[in-house]
Amino acid sequence: MIKSNRPRIYSKYEINCIVFLYTMVLFVPLILVFTYVFNIEYTFDLNILLLALLAIDVFITLIGVIFLRIKRDTLKRNVKINYQNEFYYLVIISVFGLLGFIVLYQYFFGITEYIPSIFVLLLVIFVYTLIKLGQKYFNLRYQRKI
Repeated sequence: MIKSNRPRIYSKYEINCIVFLYTMVLFVPLILVFTYVFNIEYTFDLNILLLALLAIDVFITLIGVIFLRIKRDTLKRNVKINYQNEFYYLVIISVFGLLGFIVLYQYFFGITEYIPSIFVLLLVIFVYTLIKLGQKYFNLRYQRKI
């Protein structure tokens, strides 16, 4: 008899959609981390750089969505029990995205006194999102019954 409370196993298409869109949402903050490390903000105008990054992000997102739609049938047939590597990728992207949002705040506002408060708030949001995504889609159990 099939259990009614068993976790659903998602196809590779659904997981790739989540990972791709999550990466594209955090694309601009990811790039801003590297611009901050290499001091590119002194070389280029920040507004033009952000506009170019946003245009590149939209272009890559459109190309990626078209590619995912083309490969949908093939990817829907591929299934894994859990997607731990993809989840670890999301964790790494979230860490750099979190740092990118802090860099973005510092670029626009420059007030360093509020950065710890914003960092903690964003950290809570990212951790909550990753826990919910991991439980629902990536089939990761954080608490196991003994």
